[in-house]
Amino acid sequence: MNDTWTKRLLLVAAAWNITGGVTSLADPARHFAQMYTVAPAVAGDPLLAYFYQCTWINVLAWGAAYALAAFWPRSRAVVLAAGGAGKAVYFLACAALVASGVGRPLVLAFGLGDLLMAALFGWAWASHARRERLPGQTGKERTWLPT
Repeated sequence: MNDTWTKRLLLVAAAWNITGGVTSLADPARHFAQMYTVAPAVAGDPLLAYFYQCTWINVLAWGAAYALAAFWPRSRAVVLAAGGAGKAVYFLACAALVASGVGRPLVLAFGLGDLLMAALFGWAWASHARRERLPGQTGKERTWLPT
């Protein structure tokens, strides 16, 4: 994958995360109704609300990281590696939730979206790592791996 497509991928991932975070924080009741077969055990529980909000704030922060990496090529390797790993594990969590009967199919659909992005992140990371090993490059082009 070339740098232009990597930038586009990171911008799509940023929009994906930011949209998910904003909509989930804006209307938690709708989020629970669409995504899960059960409601929270204790409505209005401040601890549950805290963890719910922290989860989606983290999703927003990763969206910001993807956007920054789109415009800051030297950061891409670590963002693609960590973000890809997180998205792959998120898919596993979604699949387990659906298998338990608590998650609706929409949870798996979003998990599959993240799994696709994880695969694309891996492809982008590997493409750039391969380019780093090409002979004849000067140090200036080496922006993907730590020096």
